[in-house]
Amino acid sequence: MSGTDAENVVADEALSAEPATSVHDSISVVCTAETLTQFSTCVSDLAAGGVKFWFRGAKAHHDLSPGLYRHPTISDSAGLLSLEWQLLSDYRHQAPPFAPSLPKEDLEVLFMMQHYRVPTRLLDWTENPFIALFFGIEGVRDESEGSEADAVVWVLNPAELNRRAFPNRDDINHVFGAYSSELAGYRPSRHPNEIPMRPPCALFGVHNSPRIVAQRGSFTLYGADIRSLDKQENIDAGASGILRKILIPGASKRTMFSELFNMGVSDSVVYPDLDGLSRELKSRRGFL
Repeated sequence: MSGTDAENVVADEALSAEPATSVHDSISVVCTAETLTQFSTCVSDLAAGGVKFWFRGAKAHHDLSPGLYRHPTISDSAGLLSLEWQLLSDYRHQAPPFAPSLPKEDLEVLFMMQHYRVPTRLLDWTENPFIALFFGIEGVRDESEGSEADAVVWVLNPAELNRRAFPNRDDINHVFGAYSSELAGYRPSRHPNEIPMRPPCALFGVHNSPRIVAQRGSFTLYGADIRSLDKQENIDAGASGILRKILIPGASKRTMFSELFNMGVSDSVVYPDLDGLSRELKSRRGFL
């Protein structure tokens, strides 16, 4: 579905178009979903045009900045990119006792670091909207009833993002693989000035963990522009249709989470390991 097509989607009363919220007021809200049925209808409307979208669930007030660019004291691009190289070097030096066969490619190591929660320039997305919804509302288990915060599911057109990242290349209309030549300028470097001031690009990650496979994981990899994706005027993410969002009211999260769980989108599916199983058993036995 093109940006224009998606903006012209006519929904029923339950999925009526909403004005953009004050948190990300340049990005249009496609719909407000208070039930799983409404969410499914909204996603179906988006998919009707044949565009392959990616999704990311989050609290409504969270922006689209990767972990590296959220450092509490370093706020300049050169400093953050130098920090990335330091983290990568530290990981290579200290991880071998726990992972004897580290990848040779630095970008592959970044994927591994991201998996184990080391801050990187990668931001996680998924091809599965229900996995994204799970991530967006699973925190309701830690919220007091009656004070649940709103959530959002971000919707990204990854091929269009890459086209905007390479405006002088007519042949760019697809998602990159992890070994694409177009990623050369985005790869980690000991020299921060070698990483271009480009918008993020969209790529499929290396399937080096069961979680990436289970979560249908995909990524945006940021360049030297440290602003959140929705704040980068050079791609005009809202007006171009690259980015939009589905709003999930806080009051609806608990019921929607139960509906997801009953549908089989549960912790052990999203996190296919003992940690995920343990979370699921707690929810199943009433520790919600």
